[in-house]
Amino acid sequence: MNKLGQFCIATLCMAAPFTATAGEIGEIQWHGFLTGAYMATSGAGEDVHYAGDVSDNGTTKDTRLGLTVTTQVDEKWRFAAQMKAKGVDDFQMEMDWAYATYDYSDGFAVNVGEIKYPVGLYNEYIEVGYTYPWIRAPETFYNQDIFGPNLTRISYSGVGLEFSSLGDESETNLNIFGGLLDVGDGHVNQLIGAKLGFNWADILRLQLSAATGLMEIEAGPRAAMNGERHTSYAAGIGLDMESFVFSTEISAATMGVDVMDSTSGYVMMGYRFGDFMPHVTYGHWDVKGGWGQKDITLGLRTELTSNTALKIDVKQVTPGDKYNNNDVSAGYGLFNAKPEEDKVLIYGVALELVF
Repeated sequence: MNKLGQFCIATLCMAAPFTATAGEIGEIQWHGFLTGAYMATSGAGEDVHYAGDVSDNGTTKDTRLGLTVTTQVDEKWRFAAQMKAKGVDDFQMEMDWAYATYDYSDGFAVNVGEIKYPVGLYNEYIEVGYTYPWIRAPETFYNQDIFGPNLTRISYSGVGLEFSSLGDESETNLNIFGGLLDVGDGHVNQLIGAKLGFNWADILRLQLSAATGLMEIEAGPRAAMNGERHTSYAAGIGLDMESFVFSTEISAATMGVDVMDSTSGYVMMGYRFGDFMPHVTYGHWDVKGGWGQKDITLGLRTELTSNTALKIDVKQVTPGDKYNNNDVSAGYGLFNAKPEEDKVLIYGVALELVF
Protein backbone atom coordinates (compact mmCIF):
# COMPACT_ATOMS: atom_id res chain seq x y z
CA MET A 1 0.00 0.00 0.00
CA ASN A 2 1.22 3.54 -0.77
CA LYS A 3 2.40 5.92 1.97
CA LEU A 4 -0.74 8.05 1.77
CA GLY A 5 -3.01 5.04 2.07
CA GLN A 6 -1.11 3.71 5.08
CA PHE A 7 -1.29 7.00 6.92
CA CYS A 8 -4.94 7.53 6.03
CA ILE A 9 -5.75 4.21 7.69
CA ALA A 10 -3.83 5.26 10.80
CA THR A 11 -5.65 8.58 10.88
CA LEU A 12 -9.00 6.87 10.34
CA CYS A 13 -8.33 4.75 13.41
CA MET A 14 -7.62 7.98 15.31
CA ALA A 15 -10.72 9.71 14.00
CA ALA A 16 -13.08 6.71 14.06
CA PRO A 17 -12.52 5.04 17.44
CA PHE A 18 -15.68 2.92 17.18
CA THR A 19 -13.76 0.73 14.71
CA ALA A 20 -10.48 0.59 16.58
CA THR A 21 -9.30 -0.29 20.07
CA ALA A 22 -8.34 2.56 22.34
CA GLY A 23 -5.44 0.78 24.06
CA GLU A 24 -5.12 -0.64 27.57
CA ILE A 25 -7.90 -0.12 30.09
CA GLY A 26 -7.58 3.34 31.61
CA GLU A 27 -4.97 4.49 29.10
CA ILE A 28 -5.83 7.87 27.55
CA GLN A 29 -4.60 8.48 24.01
CA TRP A 30 -4.35 11.90 22.37
CA HIS A 31 -4.06 12.65 18.66
CA GLY A 32 -4.43 15.87 16.73
CA PHE A 33 -4.61 17.60 13.39
CA LEU A 34 -3.84 21.05 12.02
CA THR A 35 -4.90 22.76 8.79
CA GLY A 36 -3.32 26.08 7.86
CA ALA A 37 -5.10 27.45 4.79
CA TYR A 38 -5.46 30.56 2.66
CA MET A 39 -8.33 30.93 0.17
CA ALA A 40 -9.58 33.75 -2.06
CA THR A 41 -12.05 34.38 -4.87
CA SER A 42 -11.43 36.13 -8.18
CA GLY A 43 -14.40 37.66 -9.97
CA ALA A 44 -16.87 37.64 -7.07
CA GLY A 45 -16.73 41.38 -6.53
CA GLU A 46 -16.79 43.66 -3.52
CA ASP A 47 -18.74 42.41 -0.48
CA VAL A 48 -19.62 39.09 -2.18
CA HIS A 49 -18.56 36.13 -0.07
CA TYR A 50 -18.36 32.42 -0.75
CA ALA A 51 -19.09 29.77 1.91
CA GLY A 52 -16.72 30.08 4.84
CA ASP A 53 -16.32 33.83 4.33
CA VAL A 54 -14.07 33.56 1.27
CA SER A 55 -13.86 36.78 -0.77
CA ASP A 56 -11.66 38.62 -3.24
CA ASN A 57 -9.77 39.94 -0.20
CA GLY A 58 -8.69 36.43 0.77
CA THR A 59 -9.04 34.68 4.12
CA THR A 60 -7.31 32.23 6.43
CA LYS A 61 -10.55 31.22 8.13
CA ASP A 62 -10.27 27.60 6.94
CA THR A 63 -7.38 27.25 9.41
CA ARG A 64 -8.30 24.83 12.20
CA LEU A 65 -6.81 22.79 15.03
CA GLY A 66 -8.33 19.67 16.54
CA LEU A 67 -7.58 17.21 19.33
CA THR A 68 -9.04 13.73 19.68
CA VAL A 69 -9.03 11.71 22.90
CA THR A 70 -9.86 8.01 23.23
CA THR A 71 -9.80 5.63 26.16
CA GLN A 72 -10.76 2.03 26.92
CA VAL A 73 -12.92 2.42 30.01
CA ASP A 74 -13.19 -1.33 30.76
CA GLU A 75 -13.52 -4.61 28.87
CA LYS A 76 -16.71 -3.47 27.14
CA TRP A 77 -16.89 0.33 27.16
CA ARG A 78 -14.83 2.83 25.12
CA PHE A 79 -15.02 6.61 25.01
CA ALA A 80 -13.98 9.10 22.31
CA ALA A 81 -14.24 12.86 21.89
CA GLN A 82 -12.98 15.53 19.51
CA MET A 83 -12.42 19.22 20.27
CA LYS A 84 -11.79 21.76 17.53
CA ALA A 85 -11.10 25.46 16.99
CA LYS A 86 -11.69 27.06 13.55
CA GLY A 87 -10.80 30.41 12.09
CA VAL A 88 -14.32 30.88 10.74
CA ASP A 89 -15.55 30.70 14.35
CA ASP A 90 -12.82 33.05 15.70
CA PHE A 91 -10.99 29.98 17.07
CA GLN A 92 -13.50 29.36 19.83
CA MET A 93 -12.98 25.80 21.08
CA GLU A 94 -16.02 23.56 20.56
CA MET A 95 -16.83 19.89 20.98
CA ASP A 96 -17.44 18.15 17.65
CA TRP A 97 -18.51 14.88 19.19
CA ALA A 98 -18.23 12.92 22.43
CA TYR A 99 -19.69 9.45 22.84
CA ALA A 100 -19.29 6.07 24.49
CA THR A 101 -19.23 2.72 22.69
CA TYR A 102 -20.39 -0.57 24.22
CA ASP A 103 -18.84 -3.58 22.47
CA TYR A 104 -21.51 -6.21 22.95
CA SER A 105 -19.71 -8.73 20.73
CA ASP A 106 -17.15 -8.85 17.92
CA GLY A 107 -19.84 -7.97 15.38
CA PHE A 108 -22.13 -5.63 17.33
CA ALA A 109 -21.54 -2.34 19.16
CA VAL A 110 -23.74 0.46 20.50
CA ASN A 111 -22.77 4.16 20.39
CA VAL A 112 -24.39 6.63 22.81
CA GLY A 113 -23.92 10.39 23.07
CA GLU A 114 -22.98 13.09 20.54
CA ILE A 115 -21.96 10.79 17.70
CA LYS A 116 -20.22 11.39 14.38
CA TYR A 117 -22.76 11.62 11.55
CA PRO A 118 -22.08 8.54 9.40
CA VAL A 119 -23.34 9.66 5.97
CA GLY A 120 -20.66 10.23 3.30
CA LEU A 121 -17.37 8.54 2.42
CA TYR A 122 -15.35 11.28 4.15
CA ASN A 123 -17.78 12.80 6.63
CA GLU A 124 -16.74 10.96 9.79
CA TYR A 125 -13.28 12.54 9.53
CA ILE A 126 -14.20 15.63 7.50
CA GLU A 127 -12.24 18.02 9.75
CA VAL A 128 -9.01 16.01 9.37
CA GLY A 129 -7.95 17.55 6.08
CA TYR A 130 -4.89 15.31 5.69
CA THR A 131 -7.12 12.33 4.93
CA TYR A 132 -8.45 13.53 1.55
CA PRO A 133 -7.00 15.20 -1.58
CA TRP A 134 -8.72 18.60 -1.55
CA ILE A 135 -8.42 21.65 0.70
CA ARG A 136 -12.20 21.34 1.12
CA ALA A 137 -14.12 18.13 0.48
CA PRO A 138 -16.53 18.69 -2.46
CA GLU A 139 -18.98 21.35 -1.31
CA THR A 140 -21.70 20.15 -3.68
CA PHE A 141 -22.02 17.21 -1.28
CA TYR A 142 -20.39 18.13 2.05
CA ASN A 143 -21.19 21.81 2.58
CA GLN A 144 -23.28 22.43 5.72
CA ASP A 145 -24.51 25.99 5.14
CA ILE A 146 -28.21 26.70 5.70
CA PHE A 147 -28.74 26.88 1.96
CA GLY A 148 -26.24 24.13 1.17
CA PRO A 149 -26.89 20.53 0.08
CA ASN A 150 -28.06 19.60 3.62
CA LEU A 151 -26.75 16.03 3.43
CA THR A 152 -24.07 15.86 6.11
CA ARG A 153 -23.47 17.23 9.60
CA ILE A 154 -20.58 16.86 12.01
CA SER A 155 -22.58 14.92 14.60
CA TYR A 156 -25.99 13.95 15.93
CA SER A 157 -27.22 13.40 19.47
CA GLY A 158 -28.66 9.94 20.05
CA VAL A 159 -27.89 6.25 19.62
CA GLY A 160 -26.16 4.28 16.88
CA LEU A 161 -26.15 0.51 16.37
CA GLU A 162 -23.09 -0.91 14.57
CA PHE A 163 -23.20 -4.35 12.95
CA SER A 164 -20.04 -5.59 11.25
CA SER A 165 -18.78 -8.70 9.50
CA LEU A 166 -15.11 -9.38 8.67
CA GLY A 167 -13.85 -11.47 5.77
CA ASP A 168 -10.29 -12.37 4.81
CA GLU A 169 -9.77 -9.00 3.11
CA SER A 170 -13.12 -7.30 3.46
CA GLU A 171 -15.42 -5.69 6.00
CA THR A 172 -19.15 -5.09 5.76
CA ASN A 173 -20.89 -2.83 8.26
CA LEU A 174 -24.40 -1.59 8.90
CA ASN A 175 -24.99 1.51 10.99
CA ILE A 176 -28.55 2.22 12.17
CA PHE A 177 -28.79 5.59 13.92
CA GLY A 178 -31.39 7.91 15.41
CA GLY A 179 -31.82 10.98 17.59
CA LEU A 180 -31.61 14.76 17.16
CA LEU A 181 -29.66 16.68 14.51
CA ASP A 182 -28.73 20.35 14.96
CA VAL A 183 -28.81 22.54 11.83
CA GLY A 184 -27.91 26.20 11.39
CA ASP A 185 -31.41 27.56 12.01
CA GLY A 186 -33.05 24.82 14.07
CA HIS A 187 -33.17 21.06 14.47
CA VAL A 188 -34.10 17.85 12.73
CA ASN A 189 -36.17 15.89 15.25
CA GLN A 190 -37.03 12.18 15.23
CA LEU A 191 -33.98 11.51 13.08
CA ILE A 192 -33.60 7.94 11.88
CA GLY A 193 -31.22 6.62 9.27
CA ALA A 194 -29.08 3.75 8.07
CA LYS A 195 -25.73 3.40 6.35
CA LEU A 196 -24.49 0.23 4.66
CA GLY A 197 -20.76 0.16 3.95
CA PHE A 198 -18.29 -2.25 2.35
CA ASN A 199 -14.49 -2.11 2.35
CA TRP A 200 -12.31 -4.49 0.37
CA ALA A 201 -8.58 -4.47 1.23
CA ASP A 202 -8.64 -0.66 1.63
CA ILE A 203 -8.82 -0.53 -2.18
CA LEU A 204 -12.55 -0.40 -2.78
CA ARG A 205 -15.13 1.33 -0.57
CA LEU A 206 -18.88 1.34 -1.19
CA GLN A 207 -21.58 3.14 0.77
CA LEU A 208 -25.37 3.46 0.66
CA SER A 209 -27.30 5.61 3.12
CA ALA A 210 -30.73 7.05 3.86
CA ALA A 211 -31.94 9.38 6.60
CA THR A 212 -35.15 11.17 7.49
CA GLY A 213 -36.52 13.45 10.21
CA LEU A 214 -38.94 16.28 11.02
CA MET A 215 -37.58 19.81 10.77
CA GLU A 216 -38.02 22.36 13.53
CA ILE A 217 -36.94 25.66 11.99
CA GLU A 218 -36.78 28.94 13.88
CA ALA A 219 -37.93 32.18 12.29
CA GLY A 220 -35.93 32.94 9.18
CA PRO A 221 -35.76 32.31 5.42
CA ARG A 222 -36.46 28.59 5.86
CA ALA A 223 -39.39 28.96 8.29
CA ALA A 224 -41.75 27.50 5.66
CA MET A 225 -40.09 24.12 6.26
CA ASN A 226 -41.00 24.03 9.94
CA GLY A 227 -42.72 20.72 10.67
CA GLU A 228 -41.87 19.32 7.22
CA ARG A 229 -40.01 16.05 6.69
CA HIS A 230 -36.42 16.13 5.46
CA THR A 231 -35.30 12.95 3.67
CA SER A 232 -32.03 12.21 1.92
CA TYR A 233 -30.51 9.30 0.00
CA ALA A 234 -26.84 8.94 -0.94
CA ALA A 235 -24.49 6.48 -2.58
CA GLY A 236 -20.71 6.55 -2.88
CA ILE A 237 -17.79 4.65 -4.39
CA GLY A 238 -14.13 5.10 -3.45
CA LEU A 239 -11.23 3.41 -5.26
CA ASP A 240 -7.53 3.55 -4.33
CA MET A 241 -5.29 1.47 -6.60
CA GLU A 242 -1.85 2.64 -5.44
CA SER A 243 -1.42 5.21 -8.23
CA PHE A 244 -4.96 5.77 -9.48
CA VAL A 245 -7.50 7.31 -7.08
CA PHE A 246 -11.20 7.73 -7.78
CA SER A 247 -14.27 8.66 -5.75
CA THR A 248 -17.81 9.69 -6.53
CA GLU A 249 -20.96 10.33 -4.49
CA ILE A 250 -24.49 11.19 -5.55
CA SER A 251 -27.52 12.16 -3.50
CA ALA A 252 -31.11 13.36 -3.53
CA ALA A 253 -32.84 15.32 -0.78
CA THR A 254 -36.42 16.45 -0.17
CA MET A 255 -37.16 19.30 2.24
CA GLY A 256 -40.95 19.26 2.42
CA VAL A 257 -41.12 22.34 0.20
CA ASP A 258 -41.02 21.47 -3.50
CA VAL A 259 -38.69 24.26 -4.64
CA MET A 260 -36.08 23.15 -2.07
CA ASP A 261 -35.77 19.56 -3.35
CA SER A 262 -32.30 18.95 -4.71
CA THR A 263 -29.82 16.53 -6.25
CA SER A 264 -26.07 16.77 -5.82
CA GLY A 265 -22.84 14.90 -6.27
CA TYR A 266 -19.27 14.92 -7.52
CA VAL A 267 -16.70 12.76 -9.25
CA MET A 268 -12.94 12.96 -8.55
CA MET A 269 -9.98 11.34 -10.29
CA GLY A 270 -6.34 11.57 -9.25
CA TYR A 271 -3.01 9.96 -10.08
CA ARG A 272 0.05 9.65 -7.85
CA PHE A 273 3.54 10.33 -9.16
CA GLY A 274 5.72 9.55 -6.17
CA ASP A 275 4.89 12.18 -3.56
CA PHE A 276 2.74 14.22 -5.98
CA MET A 277 -0.93 13.69 -6.77
CA PRO A 278 -2.70 15.94 -9.28
CA HIS A 279 -6.48 15.52 -9.27
CA VAL A 280 -9.59 16.89 -10.95
CA THR A 281 -13.14 17.06 -9.54
CA TYR A 282 -16.48 17.94 -11.10
CA GLY A 283 -19.35 18.78 -8.75
CA HIS A 284 -22.98 19.82 -9.08
CA TRP A 285 -25.73 20.89 -6.69
CA ASP A 286 -29.08 21.45 -8.41
CA VAL A 287 -32.12 22.82 -6.57
CA LYS A 288 -35.62 22.97 -8.09
CA GLY A 289 -35.90 26.63 -7.09
CA GLY A 290 -32.99 27.50 -9.35
CA TRP A 291 -30.04 28.01 -7.02
CA GLY A 292 -27.21 25.57 -6.53
CA GLN A 293 -23.98 25.53 -8.48
CA LYS A 294 -21.64 23.61 -10.73
CA ASP A 295 -17.87 23.60 -10.25
CA ILE A 296 -14.64 22.13 -11.53
CA THR A 297 -11.58 21.83 -9.26
CA LEU A 298 -7.98 21.25 -10.30
CA GLY A 299 -5.70 20.36 -7.43
CA LEU A 300 -2.24 19.17 -6.50
CA ARG A 301 -1.34 17.37 -3.29
CA THR A 302 2.31 16.93 -2.28
CA GLU A 303 3.54 14.73 0.57
CA LEU A 304 6.14 16.74 2.49
CA THR A 305 6.83 14.21 5.26
CA SER A 306 5.13 11.10 6.59
CA ASN A 307 2.50 13.21 8.35
CA THR A 308 2.31 16.52 6.45
CA ALA A 309 0.96 17.44 3.04
CA LEU A 310 0.82 20.62 0.97
CA LYS A 311 -2.27 21.24 -1.19
CA ILE A 312 -3.02 23.73 -3.97
CA ASP A 313 -6.57 23.96 -5.39
CA VAL A 314 -8.12 26.12 -8.10
CA LYS A 315 -11.91 25.89 -8.50
CA GLN A 316 -14.18 27.46 -11.11
CA VAL A 317 -17.72 27.96 -9.80
CA THR A 318 -20.80 28.71 -11.93
CA PRO A 319 -23.54 29.93 -9.54
CA GLY A 320 -27.09 28.66 -9.76
CA ASP A 321 -28.89 31.62 -11.25
CA LYS A 322 -27.31 30.69 -14.59
CA TYR A 323 -29.56 27.61 -14.54
CA ASN A 324 -32.71 29.59 -13.81
CA ASN A 325 -32.66 32.02 -16.74
CA ASN A 326 -30.78 34.59 -14.64
CA ASP A 327 -33.74 34.94 -12.27
CA VAL A 328 -32.25 37.16 -9.56
CA SER A 329 -34.79 35.88 -7.06
CA ALA A 330 -33.29 32.40 -7.22
CA GLY A 331 -29.98 32.43 -5.42
CA TYR A 332 -26.33 32.14 -6.19
CA GLY A 333 -25.08 28.76 -5.09
CA LEU A 334 -22.89 29.09 -2.02
CA PHE A 335 -22.35 32.84 -2.56
CA ASN A 336 -24.20 35.33 -0.35
CA ALA A 337 -25.02 37.60 -3.31
CA LYS A 338 -24.77 37.68 -7.09
CA PRO A 339 -21.09 37.64 -8.17
CA GLU A 340 -19.87 40.15 -10.72
CA GLU A 341 -18.68 37.42 -13.08
CA ASP A 342 -20.72 34.49 -14.41
CA LYS A 343 -17.87 32.17 -13.45
CA VAL A 344 -15.82 32.78 -10.33
CA LEU A 345 -12.38 31.36 -9.54
CA ILE A 346 -11.63 30.19 -6.01
CA TYR A 347 -8.03 29.36 -5.28
CA GLY A 348 -6.26 28.23 -2.17
CA VAL A 349 -3.18 26.71 -0.56
CA ALA A 350 -3.11 24.63 2.62
CA LEU A 351 -0.67 22.80 4.84
CA GLU A 352 -2.14 19.68 6.48
CA LEU A 353 -0.64 18.01 9.54
CA VAL A 354 -1.62 15.07 11.74
CA PHE A 355 0.11 14.10 14.96
